[in-house]
Amino acid sequence: MITIASTGGAPGATTLAMGLAAVWPSGGDTVTALIEADPDGGRMGAELGVGVEPGLVSLSLAARAADGRVADLIVEHGAEMSGWWLVPAPPSCEQTVSVLARSAASLCRSLDGEDVCCIVDAGRLTTRSPAMPFAVHSERVLIVTPGDFAALATVPSRVSSLLTAGCDVDVVVAGSTPWTTSDIAAFVGSDVLAILPRVRARLGARSMRGGEWSRWWSAVRNLAGTLYSTPAVVQQ
Repeated sequence: MITIASTGGAPGATTLAMGLAAVWPSGGDTVTALIEADPDGGRMGAELGVGVEPGLVSLSLAARAADGRVADLIVEHGAEMSGWWLVPAPPSCEQTVSVLARSAASLCRSLDGEDVCCIVDAGRLTTRSPAMPFAVHSERVLIVTPGDFAALATVPSRVSSLLTAGCDVDVVVAGSTPWTTSDIAAFVGSDVLAILPRVRARLGARSMRGGEWSRWWSAVRNLAGTLYSTPAVVQQ
């Protein structure tokens, strides 16, 4: 499980979550799932034209009584995309918060299994978020932030609080920045795994791998390879 989050604004965390799900290495019976767990409410179901049910609500209910393969749960309660599965959240923030508050911790335990890799979009993540069980349960938490000083200034305290909560935290910078990855890492208190090019053109199913998005796609593929091959470091 890998959780993608931000400290605020719209730096492209959801887009990165979709990109990682699309390029994540998989094979055999392994299923890659993107779990939308943004307390502000879901939008991927509408954007990708698959609706919101089945989705997070039905998965949370089914997981309580599940005793079979985790992958079967995802297939039954998700929408098949191009090689991965989306579990969308309801658009209502009240309903999403209610589901996460009741079920996030138990759902994390139910999603443990070698037959599934979960990418979780947790939105704006704080230690008070109802999506925190996903972050604590994840092997990695990626904080996505723009590279300007105003945005980066919000990251160190968030990294510190997540580390204290037991999360393994890394940072991904979206867009250009005047600083090197080592400079940013020293400032925020966590490794910087990638600097992704910022693309202003709207992302579409066909444009993701080409045109203005080609450099972004290549960077996300490299990031997925790094996450897949490098174990998380347990923070002391």
